[in-house]
Amino acid sequence: MLKQTINSPLQQIYNPLFEHHNVTVHVKRDDLIHPLISGNKWRKLKYNLINARQQGVTKLLSFGGAYSNHIHALAAAGQKYNFETIGIIRGEPDDNNQTIGDAKQCGMSIKYVSRMEYRQRHDKSYLQQLQRQFPDALLIPEGGTNTSALKGVGEILTELADHNPDYIITPCGSGGTTAGLIAASPAHTKVISIAVLKNAGYLIEEINNLVTGVGITNNNWRFIEGYHFGGYAKITPELVTFIEKFTQQTSIEIEPIYSAKMFFALNDLIKQGYFPAGSKIVAIHTGGLQGLRGLKQRGLLA
Repeated sequence: MLKQTINSPLQQIYNPLFEHHNVTVHVKRDDLIHPLISGNKWRKLKYNLINARQQGVTKLLSFGGAYSNHIHALAAAGQKYNFETIGIIRGEPDDNNQTIGDAKQCGMSIKYVSRMEYRQRHDKSYLQQLQRQFPDALLIPEGGTNTSALKGVGEILTELADHNPDYIITPCGSGGTTAGLIAASPAHTKVISIAVLKNAGYLIEEINNLVTGVGITNNNWRFIEGYHFGGYAKITPELVTFIEKFTQQTSIEIEPIYSAKMFFALNDLIKQGYFPAGSKIVAIHTGGLQGLRGLKQRGLLA
């Protein structure tokens, strides 16, 4: 079952702006892959789980914030494919947190750590300590971003082979989805990566390291900052208005952390004439809709 192909729907969306600039826009609906293992998280986890199964590993450990899409997806994938899961969660317990509630219902063991300890999640010595504590677990990085993730994300290009897009645009938080698209894209398909973080320039090196780590050298991409709306998980009235209008026009639900910022950037780039006339653009809907509950709980969305 893990090796099955996905082939999520490709849906064209319409806007007078697109017609004016003579471009076509399709959305790769990865938000429809699975109700719980959604979007790019399914793709990033796929080969991590396959590798774990091949190695005889039955326990998976990873990291995330209290409303992490990755933690939510990992817990559901663990339940679906019979892996024990452990989540190292930044912050304090909150009985009202539905993301963590779902993860627990899927059987995930939750370990809360201080923000100071959580900052060590990339440190070799800290990871070695965790591996000693959980010797039979496969440690998966925060967000699921590693070389195994790139292979799963790259399958998007296989599914788009008949469509043959000129541009693929994706939101970027940790760099894994961007790197997977770059590594798999043919030279004529340009990857546009929209940073959802403030001061995200450091991700360029991380993306390059991920791509070269799988033996690929591609220069067919651009990393664009300036559409973070104040930083990660920051939401402004302008962005909320855009989300409402976009959903009314397309009947596609999006969330403000990743997908809305990407679609806002896409519209703005089209207005600027960034894409040549006749361009075929595919926007990757990376899912993450479960996070809307946390935003509403915290009063960040109505």
